[in-house]
Amino acid sequence: MEALFPSVDGRWSAQTREILAAFGVEKLDLNANWASAPRDWSCPVCQRYKPQIARLSPAGVLICHLERHHDHLGDEGMRRLWKGLPVQPDAASARAQSSAAAACQGLTERFFTTLVCKDCNAAEGKAKAALRGVIHPEFSFSPSEIRRFIVVTANRPHEIVEAVARTIWTEVAEDVADRLAFVSVLAKRIAEGRHRREGSPYERPLTLAVLSDVLLGQRSAYSPEGLLAELAARSIQSDGFGTSLNARPRARVAYPAQADLHAVVATKKAHDLWHAPPEDWRCDVCDRNRFEILRQSSKSGLWTANIHRRRIFTAETRPEALQWRYGWYGGGLSFGSHWFVHVCQDCRLALTDIRRSGQDLIDDCLSPSALKGLLTEVQPHMRPGYDRDAAARLAADNIEYAAAVTDYDTHRQRCLNLFFNRRAWLRVTTAAEVRDRQLGEIWDEHLTEQERPHMLDWLLAEGEVYAAANLRDRWPPEG
Repeated sequence: MEALFPSVDGRWSAQTREILAAFGVEKLDLNANWASAPRDWSCPVCQRYKPQIARLSPAGVLICHLERHHDHLGDEGMRRLWKGLPVQPDAASARAQSSAAAACQGLTERFFTTLVCKDCNAAEGKAKAALRGVIHPEFSFSPSEIRRFIVVTANRPHEIVEAVARTIWTEVAEDVADRLAFVSVLAKRIAEGRHRREGSPYERPLTLAVLSDVLLGQRSAYSPEGLLAELAARSIQSDGFGTSLNARPRARVAYPAQADLHAVVATKKAHDLWHAPPEDWRCDVCDRNRFEILRQSSKSGLWTANIHRRRIFTAETRPEALQWRYGWYGGGLSFGSHWFVHVCQDCRLALTDIRRSGQDLIDDCLSPSALKGLLTEVQPHMRPGYDRDAAARLAADNIEYAAAVTDYDTHRQRCLNLFFNRRAWLRVTTAAEVRDRQLGEIWDEHLTEQERPHMLDWLLAEGEVYAAANLRDRWPPEG
């Protein structure tokens, strides 16, 4: 890796190993932004180089994180631009309208998105928290402004000077208000049909096309995007998953009354998944019931509880299905269908946390049964404990499972698109024309010209099955 990718500063780079040795530790939490930045990169805000930025967490993990700092005024501008836009009669008009909104979004922003160290990004958040109620809630300090109110020390978090941050806000408050007022004017003009822009700004870069040609010529298993994803997966490391940069005391557990459960239930709408499982439901991961999953929010003090759905996949074993899907490439794990189980909010949140463990993971990176096997502590009214290191490792090693899920979703969507497109087109044209059109879309590498009609028939039949499954699984059910 060192020889092949000298521009990447992954967990395997000489510099990373040197920093680990300097701190005398082996555990490392290195994110994708750090890996993709040059080894001689320095933070544009605090001016520190990577060896001065890396630092230890309270758990003894070396944290090597860079963050992309963006202007939240751009988000506020987009909300104002989109609010009240009329529904357009066709796709072309909708694209032209959204393209105009996207073009105007940048007029709200005070700075471009900038790669900064984690400490500078955190210091900006700390300054905004200190000035809550004074500054606009969507205001962001620019990199040059952050530099003015931080106190920098090598390998340590920044201190902030709140008085300087407050002074900066007084200097820019009028400009912020002016930008937001201006974007509100633009929003009105776009809603009235002005500033529209036809077409799409996307053109495939020549570099990407050439790389595709090279990979194809070498019969590589990777697309350019797949190669980059694999490189990222081999470059990052997440030993710090589940640990904090700052030590936090264990929260006191609060216990609800039955009246609290009734109050939560009263807030649930008829279509809420809370009502989907039977009354005697227990979470398919932690085995707690509705009352036991109630947990008090540390911020609002309110009792909360939610139920979510998770997919359970069934292996594809039909020989004809495997043949049509993969041809001569058959082999390995493959899924043909799925069904749902219901899990509590805490167990769903655990799966979300695992996705943020520093890996490039899909939502179904772990099955509910796999997560259940990792639980270490389950108590009513508190988040279940689980082996976070084991979860991160299992999710990262679960490559075949994740690939099978991704392939299944792609296949399923393809079948549904063919099925519903055929049904829609039959309303306006003949069956023969629809078939010719859809045959033109079937160009799998392993198919002969004679096999394409049979492949189309099979895909349409699969689409009908998946459409029926969608109807079966819809919540709330029809009728």
